[in-house]
Parts: sequence; C-alpha cells; structure tokens
Amino acid sequence: MKITNIRKNKIYYISLLGLLLSLACTLYYLESLFITPFFPLPGGKVGIANIISLIAIYMLGLKEALIITIFRVIIVNIILGGFLNISFYLGFFGGIASTLVMGALAKSNISLISNSIIGALTHNFVQLLIVMFFVFHSAILYYAPFLIIFGIITGFFNGVVGGYVLRFIKKYSRGEL
Repeated sequence: MKITNIRKNKIYYISLLGLLLSLACTLYYLESLFITPFFPLPGGKVGIANIISLIAIYMLGLKEALIITIFRVIIVNIILGGFLNISFYLGFFGGIASTLVMGALAKSNISLISNSIIGALTHNFVQLLIVMFFVFHSAILYYAPFLIIFGIITGFFNGVVGGYVLRFIKKYSRGEL
C-alpha cells in the first residue's frame, strides 16, 4: 500500500517524514525510559520504534525508512548522551540491517508479520555480532537462542501493531473513517 502521489506534494512529503521521524524518536525514547533490571533479557527491548520503520517501508519505501531509522538512532542517542557508545552502534547498525532486510522482503509475497519477525531477528543477529566485536569473546553466542525467541515474539508484536496502523491509514486515506 504505497502512497504514490505523496512525493508530488513536497510539503506533505517532508511533513510526513518529519512526523514519522518524531514519532519514531518519541517511541524510542519512551521505551528507553522503561528498561528495568527485571526485563527478561539484559539490554533487551521490544523495539516499538521499529514499527515506524516498518510502516514507512510499506507506505513510502526503503529510502524513507532508512532516513527515519538513521536519524532516529542519531537524534535519540544524542539526547540520551549515548552518541558513539556501544548502544549507539547496536541501534545504528542493527536498525540499518533490519530496515534493509525488511525493505527487500516488502517487495516479495511475505506477510507483514513475517517481515517484521525476520527484521527483528536480523536486528538481533547484527547486534550480537557487534557485541562480539567489542567483547572479543565467543561465549556471547550462548545468548543467541534467547535473542531468537525474543526476536520472534517482539517481531510478531511489532508486525501486528504495524499491520493495524497500516490498515487504519488505508481506511483513513479512502475516507472510510
């Protein structure tokens, strides 16, 4: 459900990108406030801001989703004081990789939920590689099964929410609401 006429109206296009970026930053920031020691996986997050990247892929395209992902990670890490630390690299490279994979899969017949799950697994796999680079120890791979299970759960959740939002936008744009 790409909105093809969006790029014709530059003001609407830039406003929509800004709105999606600000929403992604807000979700990313809010999620960072609620990470506690009681969360099931150390450093684990649901990744609700990735819902916006998923929506952008299906609404606008891969280029716009990458813009939102890259600027979201940079802006929020500057605000949180984590620019260029390990959490920045985890979010930055994990976000880019998952957005690229989801963008490529969006052109196939794969469902939005399956696409979201594969994106979450890609994000987790890239983050695991980055942690291995910083830690220099292969024992970190024992964390992989937990990340796979967590990635499937969070990818499913984000895919369901993203699907609902996209259906709402489609109905709204047709004047059905």
